[in-house]
Amino acid sequence: MTQEEQARMQALEEKLACLESIIEHVSEGVILTDQDCRIVEFNPAKERMEHMRASDVLGMVSWEAYTHSNREISEHQQVSDTGKPILNAYRPHAYVGDIPVYIYYSTYPVIRNGKVIGVYTISRNEEILRELLYETIEEKRGARTAEDLPVAEIRKADGTSYTFSDFVGKSPKTRELLREAQTVAATDGSILIIGETGTGKEVLAQSIHNFGRENRKFVAVNCAAIPENLLESTLFGSVRGAFTGAMDRQGLFSAAGDGTLFLDEINSMSVAMQAKLLRALQEKCVRPVGSLKEEPIRCRLICASNETVETLLQENRMRRDLFYRISDFVLTIPPLRERHEDILDLSEMFIRRYNREFRKNISGISPALRSRLLNGDWNGNTRELEHVIRNLMLRISELDTELTEDGYPAYLPCKTKDAPFTSMQISVPLPEALRRFQRELILRALEQHQWNLSQTALSLGIQRQNLTQRMLRLGITAE
Repeated sequence: MTQEEQARMQALEEKLACLESIIEHVSEGVILTDQDCRIVEFNPAKERMEHMRASDVLGMVSWEAYTHSNREISEHQQVSDTGKPILNAYRPHAYVGDIPVYIYYSTYPVIRNGKVIGVYTISRNEEILRELLYETIEEKRGARTAEDLPVAEIRKADGTSYTFSDFVGKSPKTRELLREAQTVAATDGSILIIGETGTGKEVLAQSIHNFGRENRKFVAVNCAAIPENLLESTLFGSVRGAFTGAMDRQGLFSAAGDGTLFLDEINSMSVAMQAKLLRALQEKCVRPVGSLKEEPIRCRLICASNETVETLLQENRMRRDLFYRISDFVLTIPPLRERHEDILDLSEMFIRRYNREFRKNISGISPALRSRLLNGDWNGNTRELEHVIRNLMLRISELDTELTEDGYPAYLPCKTKDAPFTSMQISVPLPEALRRFQRELILRALEQHQWNLSQTALSLGIQRQNLTQRMLRLGITAE
């Protein structure tokens, strides 16, 4: 062997050693078979992914190593025979007991001089992909929260503005909520989001949609904002002449296509309308008002309620069978008072937003305002906090660099030691005690604002229509 041949051989050996080291340490699973479909490489990541040991399968024909396979359905044999890769597949290749382990993978031929000399597969499982996505999103959220750094925009569906990176907050409850939401976002199951008014239910719904469905439609409707007699035709569509003024109109279920339909404040929907919605979901089709033809439902459904499931079911304001249909997954957004760690992060985000909008130069928060923000009850949640910051930013001078509590909205209730609950008896069942507490709280707010419903609703952090519904339910009428 000449000196040149020895040098070339050494270079090839060194290159092979480098490639073996790379294969051993990459997070993707790698399996390589030779011309006879015998396994010659099975890296540690593949061992963890498939719950198999390389020492048990090296040298075996691939379909013998995977006992659920055979030569006729072996993908390595198929790629070896055809020379064509199998790209972006998703299926189980291993089982733990009777539970399949699903893998995302692509299988490629190794071709030399026009001949297939081997086949290899590179794969990832859902858990690894989800962790990588979660870590990326957490880094992006941290960058936006901490320093308003320029960050590359994630693609968003038409009609949406938010992704998970816009959900500000580093509290354990927020991080756990986002992790859970990202997990269920990858499924087609229906999702019910529970959260008080102002907690960001639509932000979360849009984020879930944009987590892989950004190329599809996102259609949102507030059920409380549509009169009862129009809600059916809004959701299911109508045909000309079905009722006075009816026109040929596509319903939102059909308009959403294979995207997402978001029904906000579904708790405001009447029981009669719930029955119609339930039938549509059971049959997976809708019938426009006045039509004899049915249209298939292809969209994923996300619903939101600003009242707890327990309250709705106990008061018989939501059908149990409908609840089971719309809640394959239930996500609960904690109120801001239960995640005080997020208050300053949110405040800083709003300050940066209104610095740009109002051309101000605020870079910090005074100790007095910081204390007031952290000690607030925030019954209106994130929306109330934004309202406060916006009001303060409007009043601050362009020359100021610190936001103070000067001009803090006087109409917002202060936190006091005495609560209206102290005047009630506590020897009653919890649902009745909560009903009395809610009634007294609304009455006090109404008296404080001279029974002005709009101002009362604003002070309570709820919508005017929601206030009137609660008053009717609690037997509160203007004298």
